[in-house]
Amino acid sequence: MHKMPPPILMMTINHKAQLSQNRAGLMARAGAALAGILLVAIVLLGHNVAFAQTATQTVAQKFDGADGQTNNNKVFFRPIPAREPGDVRIGVLAFRGAEHVYKQWQPLSDYLSGQIPERKFTIVPLSLSEVESVVSNKAVDFILTNPGNYASIEAKFGVTRIATLQSENSVLVGNFFGATIFTRSDRADIKKISDLKGKSFMAIGKNAFGGFQMAWREFIKSGIDPFSDFSQILYSGFPQDAVVDGVLSGKVDSGTVRTGVLESLAQEGKINLSDIRILSQRDVPGFTYLLSTDLYPEWPFAKLTHASQDLAQKVVIQLLSMTPDHPVAQSGGYSGWTVPLDYLPVHNLLKELRISPYDVSAKISVSDIIEQYLHWALFALILLLIGLFWGVRVEYLVTKRTRELSKANDELTHQIAEIKRLEDIARKRQNELAHISRVNTIGELTASLAHEINQPLSAISNYAQGCVRRLKNLSGANDGESRDILDAMKRVASEAERASQVIKRIRELVRKSEASMEEMDISKALKDAVEIIQPEALRNGIVVKINKTALPHAIVADKIQIEQVLLNLIGNAMESTMSVSGPRTIIINTGMNTDGEAVVSIKDNGIGIGEKDAEQLFEAFYTTKTKGMGMGLSISRTIIETYGGRLWAEPSPDGGAIFGFSIPASDTIKPERPINAA
Repeated sequence: MHKMPPPILMMTINHKAQLSQNRAGLMARAGAALAGILLVAIVLLGHNVAFAQTATQTVAQKFDGADGQTNNNKVFFRPIPAREPGDVRIGVLAFRGAEHVYKQWQPLSDYLSGQIPERKFTIVPLSLSEVESVVSNKAVDFILTNPGNYASIEAKFGVTRIATLQSENSVLVGNFFGATIFTRSDRADIKKISDLKGKSFMAIGKNAFGGFQMAWREFIKSGIDPFSDFSQILYSGFPQDAVVDGVLSGKVDSGTVRTGVLESLAQEGKINLSDIRILSQRDVPGFTYLLSTDLYPEWPFAKLTHASQDLAQKVVIQLLSMTPDHPVAQSGGYSGWTVPLDYLPVHNLLKELRISPYDVSAKISVSDIIEQYLHWALFALILLLIGLFWGVRVEYLVTKRTRELSKANDELTHQIAEIKRLEDIARKRQNELAHISRVNTIGELTASLAHEINQPLSAISNYAQGCVRRLKNLSGANDGESRDILDAMKRVASEAERASQVIKRIRELVRKSEASMEEMDISKALKDAVEIIQPEALRNGIVVKINKTALPHAIVADKIQIEQVLLNLIGNAMESTMSVSGPRTIIINTGMNTDGEAVVSIKDNGIGIGEKDAEQLFEAFYTTKTKGMGMGLSISRTIIETYGGRLWAEPSPDGGAIFGFSIPASDTIKPERPINAA
């Protein structure tokens, strides 16, 4: 990214204003001569524009003709059957052919189908020319393509990236890729990019981002126009293996492919890397592939406009939770997924090369020239009459321009700060995903430890109960000292049993299992959740109260998921009250509403929620905590809505906040017993 520091920009503004003011007097005296010069310039401009337009048309014809023989229109994907309810289609750009797409991405399709059982995911290989048609006709729901192609369909059809692919490289550059420009190692006349003038060249196609456009930019930097300085440009189309074959067979002098292709072919035993010379090779720490260009963000996984937000949220949760050692990632040859990256470098390349979506070109006619520049001729004539006032006008224009440049400088500074903020967010999300992995590991260890701890607790309880029975059978068991010992042993047995029950609930909570739909007493689930967090509440001076009506609270749901929601909401309430210096209270109310739903509301006297936060609280990755991940409330709402319920948040009238949820109730069972107020 090219940045101009604000201090230098301001110096340029001030210097320009000073020069303009010093010249004001001279321009006033030269007003009459300027009028004549402007008239002549307009005539010359008309000739220059006509010449430029002719040259542009010539280059465009050469460019289009070069691609006329490509096979980019080849249809890769197999015939697709009619959509069935629940079908979800993922379009994938087949840069190495349809067979490679199915081999690399079918495991991901099967994985998503297994994790989201109500949906069936299907992979659809696409060529470059097919992508826009498929997206326009909404024939797929998600698209996985190269960054350049994504930028084009984003501008045209409003697709939205939800994740970015991570390649097999180290975490430093695992989210980026580039292109390799190469020739045969025995070509002594080609050692650097500038040696390619007058040589033949092969690429994938003029619209291929990694297969041509990255290299195109490097050619421009080296002073080469690929459409006039090469003796011939051939486009192979997909797969990219054809470019490597063309160079090694001597059909062309050089070619380009995306990074990783040469290494893959060598690993498959199809080529020998010693037969290849890399032009302008770059060494980037942590990037292990052969590289000739700048690095750009990896392929985005994008959602089409018609795909539901709920489905996209489920998909992105599965993608972001995939670790580098996951079997699906390993079979596909990548390291998982990360939050969407900043694709500004891609847009900068497309702007520089003036290609889609920045390929707008103006067609200039003689009437356009007259319409645009006639007022300058009139203005030049007017200058003859108002030459004495020219200096005043120049001073006004300089002042106005200075303000505009100052405004532009402020906007540039803001954009730089915003880009830095987004980069910081991306790094933070990567750290949060690493934290999720650690938490999952701790959860698995907790289940194992819970089992191990439960064994000695059971032994303590059994020994204590045995002591109680023996004390009762001893003579003199009714004297004062024996009764004291008997009471103490009973308390030991009771506390060991209570500790065993707490360990059992924690083990059930962290155990990974499928959701079990059964009738359950929501009041009992609330009691179990409160007992888990009660020690933490007591340590922080937080009083938890439960107000329960006599109405039934039976629902049909998975007990562990409901406890997860309750623990999340109560935990948030506890963190909110920690900033209160006075009494800290959490009041939990349960009951039934007029729609026959079981209702639970959790009220705290903490810092409350702002109006802006209330609108975004349930969005994934949004958090108001310094160490929060922004997933708890989003997942909780998904769980409640799965059971036909609703989760909400609102400010409390007397300070703090109220979080609550409702779930359709079942009247077939009653609560086992009243919940004691904590």
